[in-house]
This record gives sequence, C-alpha cells and structure tokens, in this order.
Amino acid sequence: MISAATLAAANDGATNTFIETYDDGTDVGLWHCSVGAPRDLETSGGNPGAYIQQGGFSTSIPTWASVSTRFQPGVPDQYKTDSIYTGDWTTLGVTSINVDLNVIQVATWATDRATTLELLQMDDTGFNVTYEATYTLPDLPEPPVGWHTYSFPVDANSPTIPQGWVFTRGDGTPGTDAEWSPFLHRVDLTSVGFYKPGFAYPSLGTWILGIDNAEIDFQTGPSPTPTVTPSVTPSPTSTPTATPRVTPRPRPTPRPRPMPIQ
Repeated sequence: MISAATLAAANDGATNTFIETYDDGTDVGLWHCSVGAPRDLETSGGNPGAYIQQGGFSTSIPTWASVSTRFQPGVPDQYKTDSIYTGDWTTLGVTSINVDLNVIQVATWATDRATTLELLQMDDTGFNVTYEATYTLPDLPEPPVGWHTYSFPVDANSPTIPQGWVFTRGDGTPGTDAEWSPFLHRVDLTSVGFYKPGFAYPSLGTWILGIDNAEIDFQTGPSPTPTVTPSVTPSPTSTPTATPRVTPRPRPTPRPRPMPIQ
C-alpha cells in the first residue's frame, strides 16, 4: 500500500494503492462539495480517524469533486489541483476507485438517488466537455447516513468500454471502444455524488457531508492498441452488481457548483 504522501509505480504487475486517509495532515485532491461553504479537516470521527467535512450548502446533487487546474482555467477556485485523482490514468494503469462517504445531515432525499462516479475530459479551453463517463451503483432508497464505502471499477487500459460505464462525447453521441483508453489519458474532473444521471431532484435544505479514504488502485501496463475500425455501437451498459459496503478500514456541460445559503 502506498501512503498519501508517497507515490510510486511498480513494474512487476502488482496492484498498487494510494489512499488519502487525512491522518497525516495531507489533503491530496482537495475533494470538495462547494467552493463557498466551510470545508474542515476533522481530526476524529472518520472511518477511522481524520476526515474532510463540508456543510451549510444547498444543492440538488450533493457531489464530492477533485478538480484539475485544466478545468475552467482562470475561474477563481481555491480547490483546483493536479493530483492522482485526475490526470493520466491510462499510463498510471488505474483499475478502480473507492471512497468512504458519510451523509451527516440530509437536505432532501428521493428514492431514486444512487451513488455515481463521473469523469470528465475538457477541450483545450477547459470550458467544453470532450468526453464524459459515468458509473452508477444501485439505488439508495434511504439516505446512507454513517460511513459507507463505494467501489467503482475503472480499467483504464481496457481495449473496450468496461461493463457498467456510460461513455459519451461532448456532443452527447456514444463514445467508442477505441476512445476509452485515450480519454483516460487525461481526466480533468473526478466526482462522486448522490444522484442518477438524467434525473432531476429538488434543492431544499442544507447538507453536511463527510469524505475519507479516497483510494486509487493502479497497475501500470502497456496502453491497448485501438481497433482499426472502431465500432459505432457502444458496449452494453448493464446495471452494475456492485453494492456499497461498510468497512472499518483505515455533462455534457459541467454542472454549476453548489453555493452556500446566505
């Protein structure tokens, strides 16, 4: 396992792990839900130990995001940073991402919410989406109060779009197998939120959320060779079978970010 302060890629085919536990005072990725609400590093109460808490904001889509400096450059945002949670996932060989989330205070819940991982690649201006990919876990009929771990397969070096992913170009047309790995050569925004793409939700009340143990698993390997004639039919996107687990262990237009209630 690789600590939050150290990153090294082995060439022996073994899977490496990077976890931001917050216990050593680091804050890799600058995960946040709002650019205007208080964001606090709590020294206890995490899963276990320290964690990041943010609250006092209202939004229909409560979402934690790690944002690259390539995303909307020039727009003031103290939480933009280039880290392992964005950037070149194909060369790194990312295989999965896992994160512990806690809904401490519920604003408004709906039975059709679920946990969704979203990855964005922007164009050279940083203001237009080139590619968007989402992976949605099963529905959460009740608010997941308390710590829960959510796991998402990525397989950045897959020669095809992995099962369960919805992968589109910025104009909304389906991405192809040949575009999957090149897309993950540059991830500009990574987010995990409580919503299902295409659904509308009310924005009532205020949220308090927690995040801990944001984990990247990776296995460096050769990039796949795209097929000469990529299929125009996207790979099947069946309902993922993964389910959230509790552990005691350590769009294509970008959505506006939630602002705190005055």
